[in-house]
Formats: sequence, C-alpha cells, structure tokens
Amino acid sequence: MTLHLPAGLRRRLLRAALAVMARRPADMLIGGTERPYMRRWWLLPRNALFNIYLHDFQRDDDDRALHDHPWPSLSILLQGELIETYAPIPALAAEPAHQRTRHLTPGAIVWRGARFAHRLALTWSPRAMAPRPAITLFIVGPRVREWGFWCPKGSPAGGWRPWKRFVSPDDPGAVGPGCE
Repeated sequence: MTLHLPAGLRRRLLRAALAVMARRPADMLIGGTERPYMRRWWLLPRNALFNIYLHDFQRDDDDRALHDHPWPSLSILLQGELIETYAPIPALAAEPAHQRTRHLTPGAIVWRGARFAHRLALTWSPRAMAPRPAITLFIVGPRVREWGFWCPKGSPAGGWRPWKRFVSPDDPGAVGPGCE
C-alpha cells in the first residue's frame, strides 16, 4: 500500500515547485544536455546531512538495469504518474522474475532505503504521442554507500555495477556502456 499526501497539501507543494522551476534554470540536467531525462533543482544548499531536490522527469530511467541510490530517500509525486519497477529483495534485483511494478499517482509518498533497486517510467499520452512528464519532491539522507546498477546475470557486467562504469565517462548524465 502506498501512502498519499492530502490533495490540498499536494497542490500547494506543486504550486511552490512550479514557481521554483519558472524562476530559475535547473541546477543539474541528467541524461545528457540535449534531451535530459530529468531536470533537478536543489531546494537547500547541498550538504552531508540531508538534501531536498525537485525533480522534473521528461523521459524514463535507463531501461537496461534497475538502479539503487547512495542514500535513503523519501519521494512525493506532485504531478503526473510513474510506473516503478522494483526488486523487493535487493540481491535479486538483476533477475526479472523477482521484479515487481507499482503505479504511482499524484500525492504518492514512497520511502526507499539506500539499497532499494528500482526504475521509473512515465505514463504515455496517446493524444500528445509522448510521455507525460512527472514532478517529484525528493528528500535524501546522508550518503551511506556508492550507488549503481543491477545488470542481468547473463550480461558481461553480471550483477551490481558501480554507476561510474555504467554511464558515459564523458558525461555522467548520458548513456554509457551499461551492462556491456
């Protein structure tokens, strides 16, 4: 069961988020500068204890492997919908038979531990013939580990791969060698 923020509070947070997005450019573009999959704003000065980010998803996460994060996190879906593929047992994240999906709707509140492996995908708009963007508030704790991707067992990487060996060495936000 997914918890949801009360609708009125979600709308107020969304208005504040949209104001930030209109007022200044994103602090980080992830997925390449030409066609980023996500734009990120830092809502607090970055620090070692906890950070609050605003995420504007324009495309799906890389579909070659589930990924985890370096910190525990809480996300609140302010606008749009997301399909999350995840692994209830992190050690089995690379095996599709052990992956599950859930449909996240506006107001969804999701807690993820640092080892939680997942992938986010946008829903499709038949009218626009494009993915529907999604906006989240993303609150993270202190960094507790390195992060990376869970490559299928039969791939050359086979298992967990550090992010620096998965993404492009020239642009960490761009597609790289992945699980090859």
